[in-house]
Amino acid sequence: MATIKPFKAIRPAKDIADIVSASSESGHREEAKIHIKKNPNSYLNVVKPFLHFDDEKKIPEKHYTFGRQYLEKLLQEGILIREELPSYYIYRNIVGSKAYTGIIAAASVDDYLNGIILKHENTLTEKQNELMEHVQYIKTIGCPVLLTYPDNAAIERIVAKVAKRKPEYNFISDDQIKHNLWPVDDIAEVEEISAQFADMPQLYIADGHHRSAGAAAYSLQRRIASDDREAAFNFFPVCLIPFSKLTIYEYHRLVKDSEVHEREFLDNVKVFFNVFRCGHLPFQPLQKGEFGLYIKGHAYQLTLKDEYIPEDILGSLDVSIVEKYILNNILKVTDSKTDPRLTFLDGGKGIGTLQHLVDDGTADLAITLYPTSIEELKAVAENNLIMPPKSTWIEPKLRTGLVVYEMG
Repeated sequence: MATIKPFKAIRPAKDIADIVSASSESGHREEAKIHIKKNPNSYLNVVKPFLHFDDEKKIPEKHYTFGRQYLEKLLQEGILIREELPSYYIYRNIVGSKAYTGIIAAASVDDYLNGIILKHENTLTEKQNELMEHVQYIKTIGCPVLLTYPDNAAIERIVAKVAKRKPEYNFISDDQIKHNLWPVDDIAEVEEISAQFADMPQLYIADGHHRSAGAAAYSLQRRIASDDREAAFNFFPVCLIPFSKLTIYEYHRLVKDSEVHEREFLDNVKVFFNVFRCGHLPFQPLQKGEFGLYIKGHAYQLTLKDEYIPEDILGSLDVSIVEKYILNNILKVTDSKTDPRLTFLDGGKGIGTLQHLVDDGTADLAITLYPTSIEELKAVAENNLIMPPKSTWIEPKLRTGLVVYEMG
């Protein structure tokens, strides 16, 4: 059963939460550099301390030591404050008319290691180790891992009850997202939340696979010296949002390859797919099993030929079909994570953006997909399978530095 518990967070002082916390999608290095120069109180100074230096590569003992010192500075100045009581935190993120409401809590590393918290993506060892080193020096995680779970009426009642109170934080960030936060330290409410999650056999990682892996690696390292399973390093911060309240966007593929010629490429595609010409605007798939191809200003609708339709869980994913029959078989891509010809665009940015990137020569062709469903994500995770890279873009994207967990 899942172990979820409240914790004593580090949080921004009430009236400056908007300038201390930052988007976890902080953009390119230069954009983030400009941000921290303009805002010395931003938590990005802790998350990305290497931006204060001109070194080409990250130097953990230099950069992360600076990050820990910056964290202490923000605490000493009262920019950040340590909570006195362990709490759950109801967090609401409103994008346009869409509201995402979840519970920020501490999840068990053992649940992650033992398959109670399930994943659907592989992690890159280099990135995992980098995140572990970050925690080693700075001893905090500022952005929770996004977990999801089957809808639960009892939890929803508690969340709705708390959300009627005056929020601790209420602000609109620069990206026009509204943020609310309510600490929950009432003993009865805390116990009810814990009990409801204790009855759940499994939770699912929606976003944050590398943060989970980095936290687990740090925990295992700390266990060499201490076997205290209640110690803070045996937990990591999560935001729990039910299945029905997430949004999963498709992830389109863009290919930059001057060797790709339209007629030859289409002939190869026709070996595996039924191909239909459909004008000069990119085709947006509206159901599973539909794919779009946009090349040289021409749009095509694709459906896989019957003889190639797979029956297994992983192979039947639309992203797996594109991976196997177009990327692997035709373009000879052996690793989608590292092939320099490939980039990815989430569906939230719009089909027009994709068209522009091909028309202006940034990419030579685009492959459009239908979103992976939560049922497919769940099935992949429960069968210990791994989706192809960039299979899902899941929202909400959580803010860093709003509720900070100390790993100890």
